[in-house]
Amino acid sequence: MQPGRAERYLHFASVNQYTITAAVAFWIAVFCLAASIFARRRSAMLILVSICCLLALAISVFAIYTLDRGTKGQALAIVTGKNVQARLATADTAKSVLALPPGSEIKILSTRGDWTYAALPNDLRGWIPAKDAERVRL
Repeated sequence: MQPGRAERYLHFASVNQYTITAAVAFWIAVFCLAASIFARRRSAMLILVSICCLLALAISVFAIYTLDRGTKGQALAIVTGKNVQARLATADTAKSVLALPPGSEIKILSTRGDWTYAALPNDLRGWIPAKDAERVRL
């Protein structure tokens, strides 16, 4: 599974580091906004720091979401069944898209009943039985 452009650029820090950055930026922005509201004279520096912190907060939240849902995030799964056929529809009689050997990496996009819709290793998409895939977290 190839990571997207945003995921490649955001991979220089971990999700935990982005979470800490988001929390610190949030509290600094809150204190600066409170100080500018209660101050007799509004300082341009406080407003600028608040805007920069809110921007850092937004970028951190985007990075957390992107890395958590990316190729190594919550949606990553491994095929555990033997001779698993990815299909075009949620039926055993549907046309096969690809045969997946055990250990193949897939990205789970959605689940419907006993079937899982997944992004397959060669940029195809297909339905596989939910019992034949196991979610993992790297």
